[in-house]
Amino acid sequence: MTGIRLRDFCPIEDGRCYSETLSAIFEKVKNAAYEIIERKGRTYYAIGLGLTRIVESIIRNESAILTVSSLVQDYYGVSDVCISVPTVIDRDGVREALRLPLEEEEIQQFQRSASILKRIIESLNL
Repeated sequence: MTGIRLRDFCPIEDGRCYSETLSAIFEKVKNAAYEIIERKGRTYYAIGLGLTRIVESIIRNESAILTVSSLVQDYYGVSDVCISVPTVIDRDGVREALRLPLEEEEIQQFQRSASILKRIIESLNL
């Protein structure tokens, strides 16, 4: 199983995605939680719905693809950190982290995010 690049799928602008469009999509996704808080004052309903969906997939053995944080090993060079990637969830929990087809810049950004997470975890002295 694999995903598809937005640039390959993008149905707008004659099937092409321009950098401004991609930047706008990135910003909207990145700031979605803040928008929910601004409009509703909280996000815990969305968290509850997300958790319900994960539990349903486990109970029903759906093999659903959900973006969840789980321990990754050699995911574009990232290991030993829990990070959110599209993941197959079934009755055993995490079955498989799906490797997205990322471009080099996206791989570097992913590795940077994982590095920041690792530093934060290490600073907690758990």
